[in-house]
Amino acid sequence: MVLAELKSATAAHHARVEAAMPSLDEMATHRGYAATLRALHGFHRAWEPAIWATPGVMEAGLGADRRKLPLLERDLRALNLRPLPLRAPRPAPAGAAEALGALYVLEGATLGGRVIHRRIAGPLGITPARGGAYYHGYGEETGPAWKTFGQALERWAERTGEGARIVAGGVACFAALEAWLATPGVLEPPALRAAS
Repeated sequence: MVLAELKSATAAHHARVEAAMPSLDEMATHRGYAATLRALHGFHRAWEPAIWATPGVMEAGLGADRRKLPLLERDLRALNLRPLPLRAPRPAPAGAAEALGALYVLEGATLGGRVIHRRIAGPLGITPARGGAYYHGYGEETGPAWKTFGQALERWAERTGEGARIVAGGVACFAALEAWLATPGVLEPPALRAAS
């Protein structure tokens, strides 16, 4: 099962990424939340277009409605935040298998995002329409959407026999995210401006 292999192979990276991110208490402040959104936007801005542009990815049966970059862009606009001036390195997935492994990382963040959304929505006064679209994910459909994603990934891996390459793609994406979050300035809180 490729999902189990992905989870095992990326566990250490996942833990380090979680440790690098602001804590829930920090994210429940405007400065911490703004820093988090800008850092995630900077990473998605590089990775998401590269993933979806990789030939063969759409053959896995996953729709463009899974893209998170538009949600992050909407949140930045709603909160009157500028994107980071820094740019994450743009990846070049070797093929659809590696791109789907990377998508596992981006899609998996949606599950944890629901927990974060519940914790910070009240203190920050955010809603899906007002700065909280990314962490709201698919709303009540987040669990079912993850299950559908996992099923599609398993079917693709079984059909192509490229499970090891999917796992390699997930590891590479997590390693890149870890390196990005460690880049000086990436998680620096911005100077907040009044929302218009």
